[in-house]
Order: sequence, then structure tokens, then C-alpha cells
Amino acid sequence: MQYKNIYFFIGTTAELIKMMPVMHVCWRRGVPFQLVASGQNDIRNSELLGLFGKNRPDVILFEGNIRKSAASLLFWFFKTFFRSIGVLKKSMRAAPGPSVMVVHGDTVSTVMGAMLAKIHRMDVAHVEAGLRSFNYLHPFPEEIDRVITSRLANLHFCPNEWSLKNIRGLGGEKINTSENTLRDALAMAQASPAISSDPTLSIGRPYFVFVVHRQENLFNDRLVRSLVAKAIQQSKRDQCVFILHHLTEVALVRLGLLDVLKKEAGVTLMKRLPYMDFMRVLGGAKYVVTDGGSNQEECYYLGKPCLILRNVTERMEGIGHNAVLSKLDDSVIDEFLRDPSIHQRTPTPADFKASDLIVDRLAGIR
Repeated sequence: MQYKNIYFFIGTTAELIKMMPVMHVCWRRGVPFQLVASGQNDIRNSELLGLFGKNRPDVILFEGNIRKSAASLLFWFFKTFFRSIGVLKKSMRAAPGPSVMVVHGDTVSTVMGAMLAKIHRMDVAHVEAGLRSFNYLHPFPEEIDRVITSRLANLHFCPNEWSLKNIRGLGGEKINTSENTLRDALAMAQASPAISSDPTLSIGRPYFVFVVHRQENLFNDRLVRSLVAKAIQQSKRDQCVFILHHLTEVALVRLGLLDVLKKEAGVTLMKRLPYMDFMRVLGGAKYVVTDGGSNQEECYYLGKPCLILRNVTERMEGIGHNAVLSKLDDSVIDEFLRDPSIHQRTPTPADFKASDLIVDRLAGIR
């Protein structure tokens, strides 16, 4: 089927990064589409919009700040969901023909977009489908979001054979894109100049990147104290570029650790950067210590040694290759940090463009 009306439903900055290459392909080919922003994160002024011909989202469902708590997010979801039914209906009145809502990943916005599509009798295309941790509580609520979205989807774009097998028993059309769209985003970042001055210039010596931002980690005070101590110890050998997500900074202040880190000459505190600039920082690192799933995947493509600060991961990229799943075990963490270089691998080439394949299917070319 060729879809006459294509809507990309984006809730978070991470979703925007991973869907940006797909929208770029649409824009480059002249395939019309609309960008719907749920407002879970504020993407209205993102530097990435210009890469696919937008000054701002076509439809904005919520403008404002959401408090960083589960209760606030749940309240926002239902308030925005019911309000959005009418908003989307108005925007789709002049759009006859088959329509599809393209959602990504595993956020509450992913579920919202899929549910709104069903209410408006649109097909749902799920990009990055089939990822599973097989544990509803880790990560929470992402695993539940994935399961719900998979049940609602008509098109499942799976990044590999493993994810395809995970949803074999579900209905809908299943397509193996062979890679994730994040690979395409990384390729675009590598080919682009820095948004500002080169953020690596201030680091000064070989460095590693340290990221801890998941709520289940940040709410574990003992774990945060232990990880910060390990980062400081490791900074005696290699400069530590410590990424300060908002929730990370809040946790560090609460525990009195931010001032401790500021006094460490071997620690460079770095606020979140535009995606293109952060890829420059990641690309220059000797190794990466992170609890981010996207970072795990990016490191796999880059061949970077990567320590994953999680109990479980829904991604297979890099496991047994360049990446080590720590399971938050001190002995595993310490062993990796003793010699990260043994996990260095050759960068993975981009043999196939997932974004082109997705647009081919949406536009009815295959």
C-alpha cells in the first residue's frame, strides 16, 4: 500500500534523532509528511529540524514543562491524549486517502501516537520494533510501551533478525531493516560540521565518556555514589567527560557529589550537547561508560569499548563484541576499567540504509 498521508509522531529528543534520517529521506525525495510533536520533550527549536526542511513541527500537542516524576508523566499522558483526539482530527480533515502514523521506540509518546492513530483509523508503523528485555520492570515502563505498541502496529520495522523473531507471533507486516536508523543518524553526524566550536578542544588529553541518566540508576543512592567514586578513580588515568543530563545533575546535587566532581581536575563536566556535537565527543573517546541504549548502539557502530551500566539491555548490538553488560556488578565494572582497550573493535560499516528502506515501504515502492 502507498500511503498518501504520512505522520511522524515524535515525543522525545532521542526519538527525533533516530527518526531524523527517515524524515530527511522523505524531504530529499519530495515525499510529503507532517511532524507531530507530543511535547514530552520540547523539540520546537531543535537544530535537527532543518535537516528535513522544517522550521518547527506541523502539529504541537503540548507546550510546557513536565515535572520529572512518574505521576506527572502519567497525568501529562492522559491530559494530552484526550486533548489530542480533537486536535489531530482537525489537522486530518483535508487529508483523504490511506494514512499512517509512524512511531518510534519505547516511550509513553510511542504508545500515545499508536493509540491516537487507531482512534483515527490510521495504520501504525513502528520503527525499532521487536526490541525486548523480557522483563516488564527493567526497563520500566519502556518494556511495557514496546509490548503495547507491537500489539497496535500494522507495520513493524525491525532493526535485525533477533528483533524480528521476537514478534513473530504478532499480526501485521514485519520488515527487517538490517540496521537501525540510528546508524544513518550517526553517518549524517560524522559528515556534518560541529554546531558550535569543537567541544573536544577543551578536554586536553585522552578521555572517556561517562553517562548515567536512567531513573532506576539515579534513584539508587548507593549505586550513584559508587559509580561517581569509580569515575573519579578512573580519571586519574584518563580524563573523564561526565555528561550532565538534567536528572543526573539533580541527583548529584541531592547527594552532594556535584561539588566533589567540580574539584576534580581529571573530570570535565559537560552539559548535554546538540546531537552532532555529542557524536563528535563520542567519536573522540577512548571508551564509553553508559547506561544509555542509544550510546550502546552508537559505540557498536564506532567500534568503541563500551561498558553498559544496566542489569538488562533490550539491544543486542555490541554484546560479546565491543560492549560489556555490567549487570551493575562491581567486579565486572572494575575488570572493564582495568583495560578497556581489549574491547576495541573495527568500526561497523554502513552496508544498508534502514531509512531508505522504510521510506520505500511507506511510499509504496516495495
